[in-house]
Amino acid sequence: MRKNITVKLLLSVFITAASCINSIAQQVVKLSDLDISLARQSYGAPVRNLSVTGEPLSVAGQVFKEGIGVHSQSLIKVRMNNGSRFRAMVGLNDSNINYSDSAIHTIPLVDGKRVYYLVTGEQKQFIGIEGEHGKPDRGSVVFKLIHNGEEVYNSGVMRRGDAPRSIDMNIRRGVLELVVEDAGDGQSGDHAVWLRPQIDYFEIAPSIVSSDYSAPDKQDESIKEQLDNQMAKLSEIKMPLTQPDYDWLIDPSKVKAEVYRANNNKDLVLSNGLVARVFRVSPNLATIDYFNQMTGESLLRAVSNEGTLTIDGKTYAIGGLSQQPEYAYTLMKWVDELTATPNAFQLQQFEVKDIEQRMNWKQMRWAANTQMPTGKELIFTLTLEDIIVKVHFELYDGIPTISKWVEVLNNGPLLVQLNQFKLEELAMVEGESLVGTPKEWIKPNIHIETDYAFGGMQQRNSDVTTYWEPDARYTSQANYPLQTPCLLEVKPPLGPETAIRPGESLSTFRVWETPMDSYDKERRGLFIRKMYRTISPWTTENPIFLHLVSSKEKVVKEAIDQCAEVGYEMVILSFGSGVNMEDESDNNYAYFQKLVEYAKSKGIELGGYSLLSSRWISEEVDVINPETGKRGGMIFGSSPCLCSEWGYNYFRKIRTFYEKTGMSVFENDGSYPGNVCASTTHAYHTGLGDSQWKQYAQIQSLYQWMRGQGIYMNIPDFYVHSGSNKTGIGYREVNWSLPRDQQLVLGRQNIYDGLWDRIPSMCWTFTPLTQYHGGGAAATIEPLKDHLSAYENQMMQNYGSGVQSCYRGPRLYDAPETKELVARVVEWYKKYRMILNSDLVHLRRPSGKDWDGFMHVNPQLKEKALAMFFNPSDEDMEREITLPLYYTGLTQKAMIREKEGKAKAYKLNREYEVKLKIHIPANSYNWIVIE
Repeated sequence: MRKNITVKLLLSVFITAASCINSIAQQVVKLSDLDISLARQSYGAPVRNLSVTGEPLSVAGQVFKEGIGVHSQSLIKVRMNNGSRFRAMVGLNDSNINYSDSAIHTIPLVDGKRVYYLVTGEQKQFIGIEGEHGKPDRGSVVFKLIHNGEEVYNSGVMRRGDAPRSIDMNIRRGVLELVVEDAGDGQSGDHAVWLRPQIDYFEIAPSIVSSDYSAPDKQDESIKEQLDNQMAKLSEIKMPLTQPDYDWLIDPSKVKAEVYRANNNKDLVLSNGLVARVFRVSPNLATIDYFNQMTGESLLRAVSNEGTLTIDGKTYAIGGLSQQPEYAYTLMKWVDELTATPNAFQLQQFEVKDIEQRMNWKQMRWAANTQMPTGKELIFTLTLEDIIVKVHFELYDGIPTISKWVEVLNNGPLLVQLNQFKLEELAMVEGESLVGTPKEWIKPNIHIETDYAFGGMQQRNSDVTTYWEPDARYTSQANYPLQTPCLLEVKPPLGPETAIRPGESLSTFRVWETPMDSYDKERRGLFIRKMYRTISPWTTENPIFLHLVSSKEKVVKEAIDQCAEVGYEMVILSFGSGVNMEDESDNNYAYFQKLVEYAKSKGIELGGYSLLSSRWISEEVDVINPETGKRGGMIFGSSPCLCSEWGYNYFRKIRTFYEKTGMSVFENDGSYPGNVCASTTHAYHTGLGDSQWKQYAQIQSLYQWMRGQGIYMNIPDFYVHSGSNKTGIGYREVNWSLPRDQQLVLGRQNIYDGLWDRIPSMCWTFTPLTQYHGGGAAATIEPLKDHLSAYENQMMQNYGSGVQSCYRGPRLYDAPETKELVARVVEWYKKYRMILNSDLVHLRRPSGKDWDGFMHVNPQLKEKALAMFFNPSDEDMEREITLPLYYTGLTQKAMIREKEGKAKAYKLNREYEVKLKIHIPANSYNWIVIE
């Protein structure tokens, strides 16, 4: 009996396992969903779900929705992986193009024939090559399937008008090549289509790979000689590179960027002693190593190109070396034997110069860092046919950060379409190695961010350009399905699908890459925070401001007077105040100009609020949902398209308002959240593909203009690298309707959590002087004189953290004792302004049960640290607290004083710590200074 049960159980397990395997095997990939730009053909480029001429898919009158349009002499190479079955239909596409249309342009070929293009404003579409009678012929082709070098299918000759033919073949693993040849009568009119091409597979999906292509892949000897001469002028650096014997977070003065030659003049090295990128320049440009000098480790598994460009539907590598035998690691002897990647942009020259400012920063107010970054810029120039590509690298003094961007110049006779680009395509060392596939992977220990960011107050939420992808070439990885995310791709999520006209250029966004030397949360955060202070120093501006809820002249002037009395520096006419920047009347300009002049007379800056997104304008203006073809269902429900006429007018009105009134503060609420727009009628974008790219360019242009005008910007999204000063620290607005004591603890939690990877001056928090989202008297501080303790605690935890709060209300004080309190706190903040705006070290997160606190550190100041301690309970506290003083730069002794008392000497232990006893009053705070 037991034996029968065992057999039945085994049989059941076998059937279940077989069923599971069978169900997995039924996965299907559509070839039209893969990267068809990697395919090759003589004319035009493969087109997804259209014919090669851009017409709808139609064969012998039969219409199709899915497929790939190609031209004869085309090759789509598919790495089958665990593919098992190929299905498709084939034929020549119907065509109704009027080749005498005035929008059609031609370019002559060497054989006297012409190539036809339909050119309309922002777009160019290949539509054929000339045949025997002055226009494209009807065409005839042969479809073939080549599996591992052996022909397994031949359609015979097919002509336009022939009914489509079906293919259904069991083809397993290896390489499958989808080939279309002309039928011996020339290529004119050979507009072939692969209809509904798909492959069944098990576990590892097939992928399209680059096809071998007949194009120059050897460096011209004159170019090589020129590069050698340039290299010889550089200082030499010895390999392997050394590790620093200092901590740059304590003393960054030794961190100097430079470009060197190495390895008998074969390699170019961009290094500042903390991080280095190593390039091979012959037989073409490639990154052969990315070295974290802080840890002594290489970040790269394999030699990598400098990104890719998809131009007019075809993808080209920017430089690159091929035929590496193994992708888990690299040997230098392999590098010497690599060949130039075929059909890639070829290196012509390089240039080294000092870093230039990426935007104009007009300095108008206090900032913790008033210096723009310094360092070296390395520029490589590459060409392919009529396109010039300049690859820019910046390496900074003082921080382990490299920046990169690419410039594309069109030197040809017709516009070209930049469909997509990858700014980076680096074969990185994996963050972890697993046989199975987890829900989330540990990524490599490097911080990546760009200035193409939207949709969030924090960098992580707004990052839309960093992709950690599997690398199918890396077949020796431990993960069986080859899904380890170890190929770093930096690219826009959509587009740009933008035309570059003859003689014009397009620049990509910039990426900043910062390798880490530790997984410690505080240390990683300090790396990122130092980066912000260095590359975007306007974020260290940190004015003291009031959010005024009225724009009535009497109220505004009284608020300005109060600000001047207590040391405030700025008034923002907040949402609900009634300021309307879109009102172009002379009376509106004159009214606010008068208030600005009054504020200036008191030493106060005046600015206002404008709502951009999260508003419904009209069917003609709002972004169109690509899924519905209508507005609505987008981020915030609906928003105006910034590339509509309304959008362009909005930005014009905002600029005019600031030029006419002289305001110097701008709060742009609901800034562009990253919406796409499927409209084809908006004036300043052509369709879905370029909608995100061009809308972002609109808002980025405004913020960069304002940065150059010295206008301070509160933007509730992460536009700091585009010129904005401050974003929200991150809080739930309705929490400000809770009782005051709860607001205090929650506010400190927001501060503690929000400053791991941002500097205090980049963030604002909130203080509702009057009722905000309800809550009544228990939630508000007004009348201010009746809640002095709550008012003081709010100010001290905000000013003490260096995070400015939006003090929202009609006034700053309502009695002499309130005025004295505000003036005293502001005076204290200004006295310690530099250290309070320095980096923050986290001591203890607020829990409501015991003390909490944080400490600012700065080795370059007299005050090496200032620590704040808070007591949320109803009883006084006496605590012995261990202070971590490593990042103060002190090594043996610290002089510590409580508030303005007498300093006492403390000896640091081997962990750079001191223990001290501190008294924290009930429902209050205390602070100390370390020198």
